[in-house]
Amino acid sequence: MKQLGWLATLIIAAAALCLWIPKGSGQTDDAELWRHRNLGKALFESPTGRSEAPAELKKALALAPNSFRDRLNYGLALLQSGDVSNGIAELERAQKQNPNLPNTWFNLGVAYKRQGRYPEAIRQFQRMVELVPDEPVSHYNLGLLFVITERLADAIQQFQMAAKLDPRLVAPRVQIHNYYRLHGDDAAAESALADFQQAKERQQAAGETEDMDWCPYAELYDPIQARPAGLGATAPAPLRFDDRKLAGTADPKTAGLLVLDADGDGNPDLLAWSRNGLLLYRKGSDPVENSGLGGIRNVVSAAAGDFDNDGLPDLCVITESGARLFHNTGGRFEEAGAKLPGGPFHSAVWLDYDHDYDLDLFLLGAKPVLLRNQGKGAFEDFTSHFPFAAGEALQGEPFRAIPDTKGIDLAISYAGRKGVLYRDQLRGVFEAVPLDAVPANAAGLRAVDVNNDSWNDLVFSTPAGISMALNRGGKFEAERTKATGAFVLADLENRGFADLIADDGVSRSQGLARFAGPASQPGLPAATAWAEADFDGDGHADLAAVAPDGSLHLLANRSAVKNEWLRVALTGVKNLKMAPGAEVEVKAGNQYRKRIFDGVPLLFGLGRYRQADTVRITWPNGMIQNQPNERTSRTLTVKEAPRLSGSCPMIFTWNGRAFQFITDVLGVAPLGASSSDGQYFPVDHDEYVQIPGGALAVEDGRYEIRITEELHEVSYLDQAELIALDHPQTTEIFTNEKFKSPPFPEFRLFGVRQRIYPIAARDGSGRDVLARILRRDRVYASGFRHDYAGVADLHSLTLDFGPCTARDNRAVLLLNGWVDWADGSTFLGASERPGGGLVFPYLQVKDPAGQWRTVVEDMGIPSGKPKTIAVDLTGKFLSASREVRIVTNLCVYWDEIFLSEDTAPPPVRLTPLGADSAELRLRGFSRTVIDAWREQPERFEYARWTPAAIWNQTPGLYTRYGDVRELALAADDRFVIMGAGDELRLLFPARGLPALPSGWRRDFLLLVDGWAKDADANTAFSQSVEPLPFHAMSRYPYPAEEHYPDDELHRRYRKDYNTRVAMRFVQPLVAGSR
Repeated sequence: MKQLGWLATLIIAAAALCLWIPKGSGQTDDAELWRHRNLGKALFESPTGRSEAPAELKKALALAPNSFRDRLNYGLALLQSGDVSNGIAELERAQKQNPNLPNTWFNLGVAYKRQGRYPEAIRQFQRMVELVPDEPVSHYNLGLLFVITERLADAIQQFQMAAKLDPRLVAPRVQIHNYYRLHGDDAAAESALADFQQAKERQQAAGETEDMDWCPYAELYDPIQARPAGLGATAPAPLRFDDRKLAGTADPKTAGLLVLDADGDGNPDLLAWSRNGLLLYRKGSDPVENSGLGGIRNVVSAAAGDFDNDGLPDLCVITESGARLFHNTGGRFEEAGAKLPGGPFHSAVWLDYDHDYDLDLFLLGAKPVLLRNQGKGAFEDFTSHFPFAAGEALQGEPFRAIPDTKGIDLAISYAGRKGVLYRDQLRGVFEAVPLDAVPANAAGLRAVDVNNDSWNDLVFSTPAGISMALNRGGKFEAERTKATGAFVLADLENRGFADLIADDGVSRSQGLARFAGPASQPGLPAATAWAEADFDGDGHADLAAVAPDGSLHLLANRSAVKNEWLRVALTGVKNLKMAPGAEVEVKAGNQYRKRIFDGVPLLFGLGRYRQADTVRITWPNGMIQNQPNERTSRTLTVKEAPRLSGSCPMIFTWNGRAFQFITDVLGVAPLGASSSDGQYFPVDHDEYVQIPGGALAVEDGRYEIRITEELHEVSYLDQAELIALDHPQTTEIFTNEKFKSPPFPEFRLFGVRQRIYPIAARDGSGRDVLARILRRDRVYASGFRHDYAGVADLHSLTLDFGPCTARDNRAVLLLNGWVDWADGSTFLGASERPGGGLVFPYLQVKDPAGQWRTVVEDMGIPSGKPKTIAVDLTGKFLSASREVRIVTNLCVYWDEIFLSEDTAPPPVRLTPLGADSAELRLRGFSRTVIDAWREQPERFEYARWTPAAIWNQTPGLYTRYGDVRELALAADDRFVIMGAGDELRLLFPARGLPALPSGWRRDFLLLVDGWAKDADANTAFSQSVEPLPFHAMSRYPYPAEEHYPDDELHRRYRKDYNTRVAMRFVQPLVAGSR
């Protein structure tokens, strides 16, 4: 139950985001508050400014006298500047105001300790370790205080806990050594001394220093705080534009403009179309003569989208005779081979509708069409799979109607009827709902967060004028503006608010989706089409226009404003390279703005703020990436960070010195993972994880194992049983565990007395890779071509074990390695490719004629992180050759491979151990080390953890924290349901195990029964904990006639245990967000 304090901490911390909203406070007061907060924080974090920090933070507190945040931070600044008595007084007041946050308990404990107020300090640290039981510095300080107050038995427990939690801490190990030395336990003292020396060496190697009065809770409390948008800090400035008339003309009645980065140089280009044809301009003004688009006439519209994911925008051009597809070859366009329907159509929309990492194509007209991207330039008509409403579709706009969701929705306007919002239900399923706020014949449909509340709104024009459909929590309300005609939205003064530019001038944003009346501006012509971008790269939003006479104009913004700006460009890695549909949020002080990325750098005005506090990217697949403290007046290029969103729970064991990472578990049970259209992987439900004897040490008569949920997924753990595996020292033991298609591997143990390594090993390109597979050294056979998503070219590995091996045709192949596991969306995308689909490893041998023959269709793979799998080759060799070839297009990385001629059951003794204790608690997230090109498995560092996350728990009800031993003892469909950040702490009895026979050793197996379900868009029910799996289900998702057990036992289980609501770790940047 110790973790319940931390749970309360995080819940209250989330609630604290909106604790203070001063009555009658205006925007100026709010900006002033943020100015003092930000300046005070910068001074606090600067070694030369610490003495000045209290004054600034005191000003913040004066503006927000009821704010826990500001009182705490003022107190911390006073302490750091040396004003101890006043600092303690402020922290004591803050603690009374909010006793559930750990910050005051830690800092008051340190302050009281320094003053010699030891009983008070002990009370502070005792509460601190209740709130945050895995914070090692607090345990050390509590132990030190116990030493000072002569409570040595209590002290040693705290020092041991601190050392256990962080293997790099030196201070507690010194105290442990001293304790045993003073008590005359020389053996224990010597062992503790060796542990101290190892920790000191680790610390020195890492170049780290140790401050036992510091932990993350000693820093200023600075949660991301939500607040409504306000006005910019600057007064209106006169607008001025340099009008450059461009070469060429357009038919004004049919003209349109499109901004794209045609040559991939990071600068916006301009495409103009009309019935006269297409005109392309570099950086908005320089005509491109040889664009490949010169001969096209009668153009209705054009849409840019990178359908082959080469990082360059391709074009779908709608003409009066139909749709045409053009491939971008580096700034020049060539017509692609795909033949598109003849139409007639009004417009095209690119959208990865099925989330398989390629762009699909919607053609909108009287008979709208959905073309699914099949890869390699091929498209398949998937219209019947989409719930198009009746009517003539005019224009479409993809956007997230609800923030922080996986789905990308699609709004479509219609002729003769109101609009329709197609809500993305994931897995290629959409629901059509009325969009009454978009009237019939709406044109120029655009998704923009007009009122800066993080909910994307819709703006469009009608014959009556320019209107908005304001997004109020997922429901849309109509609101008119006073502007008319064609329009564009642009932040012309870098205030952080988009102004409305239309035929009758500029309507300046007043915030909260309100615009002043249109005002004509010198040098700004009337126009039948508009576009905006920072074409010249000077940090000001420029305009492009088609005038009523058909002339084209670039209007360079030369307004005399001094506001700050930041340009943001994105590059996808796992997501599509151009990251279409990614959302970029920028927050600076009290200013906030969100924009949707579509391959062209986005310009953000920041008013007077010279730094963006947070730049947050929500990638198209829903993953979040934060870029803190970014300076202004530059282009910030953000490359998608390498990460693993879903995998499996992780296993750590206490080895006597630290918690040691073993591997992941339940990789054999990826619940609801898509394998292809409407198909899902059949999943196993139990896995035996091998644990070396040296990885489990007895402490207080028990073995300790921790199972952590680090990633964006839900785990359903039904049983956890430790099995002591005793065997002769001369025989290594391996299990039959692996991921493969049914029939699933039976429980079987293989004994190896002698390893037979290959004498030759070559990859599919003929490269010698023998040295890479002869020892387990994390040097993998990795020479094949692959992408970031876990898909490789078809490749092979050929092994030769020599002619004298397995003479009686009896052998077992043992392979240690790991798999960069593709998610369901990747599997779906691969299945669509011509001749595609992921090929699980199959094994071949040579026949008497020397030809390769497949003898094992599915040899299996390691189920995730490094593991050893076994392949029984008894009777499989077809000739005297002992060559073996493995073929796959999965990213399987082999580290060590050898053969054994021992096929008989090995001599073993198995002793099952049920858990003495099982405690579910909130822990946080281990530091993860990810190889940029994904040729090394992720490493999870248990001792380096953080309470912060980049995803929230999947919505639903989880098992409540505390004692869950009853749930972990047997596979009975009563699960420990774990979400991101959770940990299951298991203790198994070591007493009573039989003595080892002479010449034997003891290793372990951990039997885990259950499933894991990730949050991928193409995983069944990925956005909810329910429906719960159960052992008798025929598949997942299971048919309607099947259901989770509904007897009294399981009803009581759900009522008593599954009461914890999913936690939200990633807080919105602005009030009103989801």
